[in-house]
Amino acid sequence: MLDDCFKYFWGSDLIKVGLTGGIASGKSVVARLLVDCGAHLIDADVLAKDALSYGSVTWDKVILNFGETILNSHGEIDRKKLGKIVFKDSKKREQLNSIVHPWVYSEYQRIADSVSRDHSSGMLVFDLPLLFENKREDLFKHIIVAYVDKQTQLKRVMSRDGLKRSEALDRINAQLPLSQKRRNADYVLDTRVPPGVLRKEVRAIYKSLTCIV
Repeated sequence: MLDDCFKYFWGSDLIKVGLTGGIASGKSVVARLLVDCGAHLIDADVLAKDALSYGSVTWDKVILNFGETILNSHGEIDRKKLGKIVFKDSKKREQLNSIVHPWVYSEYQRIADSVSRDHSSGMLVFDLPLLFENKREDLFKHIIVAYVDKQTQLKRVMSRDGLKRSEALDRINAQLPLSQKRRNADYVLDTRVPPGVLRKEVRAIYKSLTCIV
């Protein structure tokens, strides 16, 4: 740790951290808390939405593969309609991912390079739900997992998204179990704890990784 801090002090590379979890695991809350600490954030969900924006290259590919029935009255991709298709059919989900994910990772690299040029120290966090599923561990020096038990996750998804139990389970089961993800993490944050406790835990990880004393 001392050697890492010494290297960091002299302005080595930005520390790249992968933040992952599962649907409704509290990952976005952890991301906001890390930003409050001073971290730079790239959100994969935001990039994925950009990839599906009207008229984009990926938009054309998605329409070509899934048809115009997924469009709303404004000609935009209706993510709920698309979600109902891909969360019921793993092959359709893989098809969508093969279109969207390359663009997302390309954008991540472009933004990361830009942030690295402007900041020789600090932390860059990539909020990436499918980090382990897509085998992207090699992109990051450290990995943080936002964790909750499956029942809590199920309740959160149903409440937040207004889904039936079966629909919520389809979305949860489309990802690796959080119990498995936590085993492969460098740091695990249980988001069921009170907000003040979670804030302190996030701050402690941030200080540890950026060598703030």
